[in-house]
Amino acid sequence: MKTITFFYVKKDGSTSERTLLAMVVPGGDKYAGIDVSELSPVQAAEFMQGAERIHEHYLNALKSLQEEFDLKHSYRQFLTSGMSNITEI
Repeated sequence: MKTITFFYVKKDGSTSERTLLAMVVPGGDKYAGIDVSELSPVQAAEFMQGAERIHEHYLNALKSLQEEFDLKHSYRQFLTSGMSNITEI
């Protein structure tokens, strides 16, 4: 996760300064994450520290599960241009 700050221009032309705990960085044309702009800087820092701890715990638990199922080296990315007959399960 990364924390980014930026100025955002909406379609109506209005501008705002934003702070985002980015959960997804652009592989395409969008950032996605938790907007902490409405919090005070102190609250935002506390939230981000807590989120980082939770994220680290999650990654460690996922790593253990991957090892349990012998999938330690099985993280992959696939180009959608090479995929077909995609079914969501």
